[in-house]
Amino acid sequence: MRSSKNSKRFIEIDLLRGLAITLMIFGHILWDLDYFGVIPVNSFVYSTLQKIVPTLFFLLVGIGIIVARKKKVKDKESEKNYKKTLFVRGFKIFNLGMILTIFSFIFMPARPVLFGVLHCIGLSIVLSIFFLKYKYANLILGLVLGVIGLLIININISNATILHLIIGLHGSDYWMHTVDYFPLLPWFGTTLIGMGIGDLLYDADKRRFKFPDLSIYKPAKIFSWVGRYSLEIYLIHQPIIAGLMYLIVRPF
Repeated sequence: MRSSKNSKRFIEIDLLRGLAITLMIFGHILWDLDYFGVIPVNSFVYSTLQKIVPTLFFLLVGIGIIVARKKKVKDKESEKNYKKTLFVRGFKIFNLGMILTIFSFIFMPARPVLFGVLHCIGLSIVLSIFFLKYKYANLILGLVLGVIGLLIININISNATILHLIIGLHGSDYWMHTVDYFPLLPWFGTTLIGMGIGDLLYDADKRRFKFPDLSIYKPAKIFSWVGRYSLEIYLIHQPIIAGLMYLIVRPF
């Protein structure tokens, strides 16, 4: 059962996006409190959020790619148009990442964002074009890439280039040089797993499982709204939080 307000959207996907962005904001508040010397960050809580939030985001990227494809693609021409749409979308998100990179060099030159979450999501969307036809096999492909990514974490590369960083190869001290880092391995693998899940759970404009109508509940509406505008919220939340934190704790 879909939301009665918007039959073209699956509310559970928006809810999960809303949950992910809310947890991310909470994690960034913890990080900012520590950065400005207010409260030391709880390493267990922060590291847990660092695992849960990106995993949710990348899974949902993959699920969203497949859900949109099943709704829009009816023939070869619409398939071609959808692939163009994916490329443009991925390119735009990657460029937003590049804009953040420029700002990070200005405001955090010691630890700029070289290949962060937006870079990785954008490039993953572009690469997903070549994997649309594999359907359920993407579950296995994604798992394999994810395992490879987890294995190469322990490989230290001295003088790693940007290409090494994009793949997931880096030195042991890489976190000393960048504040946000999401390599293709394992995160593109997570996107592929999401694509496989999307193929399993959704068929065109229908679910393959029963789901209650949560749109009647106000908290669900709020989280769903947050999920619909997750990219916009991502782009503006940290400047707002950091700016307010600076105004509050700065010495007078």
